[in-house]
Amino acid sequence: MRKAFGFALALALAAWVSGPGRAQGDAPDEGADQVIGLFGATCLHFAGDIGGLRAFLQAQGAPQMPAAARQAFLAGRPGQVFDVSYQSTKLALVSLDDGGCEAVADRADPAQVVSLFTQEAQQNHVPLTPLGVQADPKHRPGVQLTAYGLTLAGRPMHILVSTAAAPPQAVLTLVPR
Repeated sequence: MRKAFGFALALALAAWVSGPGRAQGDAPDEGADQVIGLFGATCLHFAGDIGGLRAFLQAQGAPQMPAAARQAFLAGRPGQVFDVSYQSTKLALVSLDDGGCEAVADRADPAQVVSLFTQEAQQNHVPLTPLGVQADPKHRPGVQLTAYGLTLAGRPMHILVSTAAAPPQAVLTLVPR
């Protein structure tokens, strides 16, 4: 069942991250590529559709994280956490009960994450409005937060791209406004 999920998710990731601008021989950081693809194929595709996202993940055989890991990812927020690791990339998908969604990569080049995210958004006609960039010394030194606004299916949303030098190195968050 896990292999079926990996195959289906790989197809979804490939479709989202293989836009027309990607040249043969380009080799972006694997973690960045995977987390951006995961975010596009799940959080953006199912934006605001909590039931649809969870049904998709369950139909693909994505296992829920053990209780301790769920608690760490949820940090007191109600929701579900799925282990969607792919090949050598540890990935988690957080589906919050309020409609929020997070794609998390243990390892991903921070510069590649931001660059690839904006490139893929442009290629896939996702209209982003930059809202700002700032460091986050309150939580962890070396964390950079990049915020965007967008409207999906007539609903205003925020995207926060968090990158760090230490794991988790990339967290992409979609939040309904």
